[in-house]
Amino acid sequence: MVMNFVQKLRFSSKPVILAAALAVAMVGVPTAIYGASEGNEDAREAFAKAEQFRASRDVRSARIELMNAIKADPEWIDARVAQAEVLLSLLDGAGAEAELDWAVQLGLDPAAVRHLYGHAYSLQGKAQKARDQLLTNDIPRKYQGYAARIMGKVALQMEDEQLAGAAYNRAMELDGKNPDLWVDIARFRARSGDQAGATNAVDEAVKLDPANIRALQYRGELLRFQFGLGAALPWFERALQIDPNDVPLLTEYAATLGDMGRMTDMLVVARKIIALDGNNPRAFFMQAVLAARAGKYGLARRLMQQTGGEIENVPAVLLVEGIIEHGEGNHNAAVDKFRRLVSIQPNNRQAQNLLARSLYLAGSAIDAIDVLKPQVNRSGAAPYALWLAGRALEAIDDRGQAAGVMNRAAIHDLGKESAFVAVVPLGVLRAEAQRNANDARAVVPYIRALYEAGDYDSAFAEAKRLQQGNPGASASHILVADVAATMGNYDEALEALAQARSIRFSESVMLRLVEVLRAKGEMQQAGEALAQYLNYNPNNIAGLRWMAYAHLETESWSVAAHILENLRKRIGDHDALIMAGLTQAYTGLGQTEKAIAAGRIAYRVQPSSPVVSHLYGLALMADGARKKDGISLLKKAVAIMPKNPVYRKSLRRAYAAQRADRGKVKS
Repeated sequence: MVMNFVQKLRFSSKPVILAAALAVAMVGVPTAIYGASEGNEDAREAFAKAEQFRASRDVRSARIELMNAIKADPEWIDARVAQAEVLLSLLDGAGAEAELDWAVQLGLDPAAVRHLYGHAYSLQGKAQKARDQLLTNDIPRKYQGYAARIMGKVALQMEDEQLAGAAYNRAMELDGKNPDLWVDIARFRARSGDQAGATNAVDEAVKLDPANIRALQYRGELLRFQFGLGAALPWFERALQIDPNDVPLLTEYAATLGDMGRMTDMLVVARKIIALDGNNPRAFFMQAVLAARAGKYGLARRLMQQTGGEIENVPAVLLVEGIIEHGEGNHNAAVDKFRRLVSIQPNNRQAQNLLARSLYLAGSAIDAIDVLKPQVNRSGAAPYALWLAGRALEAIDDRGQAAGVMNRAAIHDLGKESAFVAVVPLGVLRAEAQRNANDARAVVPYIRALYEAGDYDSAFAEAKRLQQGNPGASASHILVADVAATMGNYDEALEALAQARSIRFSESVMLRLVEVLRAKGEMQQAGEALAQYLNYNPNNIAGLRWMAYAHLETESWSVAAHILENLRKRIGDHDALIMAGLTQAYTGLGQTEKAIAAGRIAYRVQPSSPVVSHLYGLALMADGARKKDGISLLKKAVAIMPKNPVYRKSLRRAYAAQRADRGKVKS
């Protein structure tokens, strides 16, 4: 009968069915646990200590005392169940299941702990077994709120968002003051794209219990997502003051430190995690990242082997594994890792570029071109992707197309960043959007297709409608901003970006905000927005680039040189624009030899770039013995972009200086 009910629930679209199932209460269920033993004196003493530790939120110490209690009296059911609850807090589903099995064997009614069984199974990824436990009709009423909450998590494991929503609604009815429930609801809302709703939910959790570790942790995670890395640290550190040994919390803290570039601090925390949990895969992974960044690929590989394959399909893990293979020259193995990464994240351009480079180095230039086509055949393509595509085209002896692509890379005038070109016909996307008018997954591709087709009025109208229906989703505001900016409606774009920023101040929002403000001539406001972003994301490459370029514009040469040198250390010498920026900064500082050295590298990377030729030429002009070479490069910049007034002015000045030098010689 239960299975018939479950089958009906699976295909039902009415949340009320779940509510009815979870509302069933068994009359006469005992309110206390009865078992074969009441616990001897030693067991009760250890149990009492465990309860004190649990009250103070020290679950690791509680676990040790409960082990002592079980050792003193192995047949005491209360200790077994309490230990299962503690193990669930420590995310040890297998250990909790074992303790529950013991309790049931000792005589405990399974109905009394079905909610705990469901939780234990969910932690082990056994979603169907968890579902079977949580949807039975004999769970005591006082545990039904707990069961409904865990059912929400299980439904998400099974990719059933409708069932999850129904479960969480039921949990709120039964146990609405539970902070753990509000944390789970926050995660559910964030997963659905409702960032504002997620923030409200986790704020409710913190309000209900200001010392709840999971609530404080997730508030930090949301702030990290919303504003940047640095915003999360105070919340993580506040939670660590309550429990300095909480492994999930330490893991998020260490990962954030690493992303901020605080590698020494990350390493300290990662080692602490391993001391607490010797098999923690993420701690080994973080150490592997640090080793790979230092070029110690052998060490990085050994550390990755310590993860035991538990996080094998995580995108960040595939990225690092591919980098390790690439670094050791195993290009075919790198291709395998990067191909899997691209299959998981098809719009990840960094992954596409790494895959294409590995294919190119493995001798598969044609395959590399196929990978890069979606980027190359659109506006906003990155210079590196264009350069790599050009090299691959040269390798297959298609020099005509190679020259065109390399020229695009050289001029650094790549067009406005836009969405990926739709591969589905516009008519098909329109029909899908009309059938699912309130589903962003159907409407967003249609808006992007309209945008790519140049139908900005229709794209704007659709984007505004989507924005009004999804005010808590940052992406809906970004779409409006993109179309408005393209139409030259900068005020509308800024208003939309302000709403997106209040939800999530991401890199993409920052870049758009800076671009629109600069287009309006609001240079100071653009600088302020950039500084605020970097305050929370001090290691962000895109933000640091913009900051360096802004200092070059204001002739703050030493600050620009400092930023660009740090970027150079992180990503190497192959970025022509960074090296060209260093050329300009050192020229401004009067450090001519450094300027020429940087310019030489930039020119080697992109000899057909007018930007590089211009700045390298100016550096050579500053060296009295190399003015002739400088004039040649300035002439080249003008030849590539003859209408550029800056290049033409520099060349006129160079000729004037040359004439002045000749006049001095004659006199």
